[in-house]
Amino acid sequence: MCRRAARRVLLLLTASPVCGATFIAPCAAQVEAGLDVAASAVKYDGYLASGAVALVPSVAWRSARSTLGARGAVLVFESGNASIQGLLTAGTFSPAIGPLRVEAAGEAGASVYAGFARFAHALGRLRVHALGRRWGVWAGPLAGRISRGDGPAEGAWGGSAGWWSRLPGGAIEVSWTRLAAGDTAYSDLQARVRWRRGVVDVEAAAGTRFGSRGGGSGAYGDLSATARLSEGLSIVVAGGTYPSDPVRGSIPGRYVTAGVRLAPRAAVRAEASRRLGPFLSPGAGGAAPSRERTEVSLERLDGLAVLVVRATGAQRVEVMGDFTDWRPLALTASGDGRYRYALGLPSGIHRFNLRVDGGPWGAPRGAGVATDEFGGVAAVVVVPE
Repeated sequence: MCRRAARRVLLLLTASPVCGATFIAPCAAQVEAGLDVAASAVKYDGYLASGAVALVPSVAWRSARSTLGARGAVLVFESGNASIQGLLTAGTFSPAIGPLRVEAAGEAGASVYAGFARFAHALGRLRVHALGRRWGVWAGPLAGRISRGDGPAEGAWGGSAGWWSRLPGGAIEVSWTRLAAGDTAYSDLQARVRWRRGVVDVEAAAGTRFGSRGGGSGAYGDLSATARLSEGLSIVVAGGTYPSDPVRGSIPGRYVTAGVRLAPRAAVRAEASRRLGPFLSPGAGGAAPSRERTEVSLERLDGLAVLVVRATGAQRVEVMGDFTDWRPLALTASGDGRYRYALGLPSGIHRFNLRVDGGPWGAPRGAGVATDEFGGVAAVVVVPE
């Protein structure tokens, strides 16, 4: 039972954003790492409450269209027993085919509890995405194998479909999944909303399980909040209910989790990118985004504050700032030498820098500048309420 509580901690702390995050403009290749420390209390249907303390390291490599990730967990329970878990993920997108893109992704994971209880799985999925300006739809099959204890491996297969849309300060996603694993089959219909306000990210989900054979049924939901205390430290709290997962070996339960997330300081990542900018992406060696060559402004679009960069003659403009978690993202060209970060900026003060055609990072005209504790310079823009 405790290993299932641990698995929930792992999935909560290391889950990636879902609401439209797939469709953010591609970034330059980079490696990111983090470490989460958390405590969780879980009450399963028919069992007493249990708890666990988790140490969860993770690392990810991201390029313009592909990602590779690995994360693990070492957990110690109230009983003194321990669990070790690991998960590998990979995914890639095709180049745009008109409004369509094809995604191929997969994951493989395993866990062992107290040296004897073992679970393993490998799943692959293929999705076709149709993308609009502020929305998208997708659908596709999934298939793989699961292993429970010393028994023979069983097949798992199904399909999923969904819709997402960007909202002021966030995004919403609605998805349907049908899965059959061994002698269990079920359908899940779920809605998830992600919202950012200043230094706080909030994510909420509600779903229902139906058409079930051995997988349970009924409603479930969760709510989580992440507060960034500094550029390298966040607090994560969450709670809710969840259904069974025959692929990963969990049973229904209720949970409350609190943890601390550590990551390389954003200022350090920004400074490293400024120093290594010409080596981070293809086409490196272009001209620096001097204040004479680039100019930034804010526009209102559907109630959102949109960052607009004028860079005449540029082939590619990238932004990196606190609103991208200091990840380089390519801006969308809109003609007349203008490029947009169309996701919208929340109100407040934001720091960022630009790069043109793979050159060094720098501050554009129309933005203030500030010096960080490493001697680097970042542009500053203020978004009013």
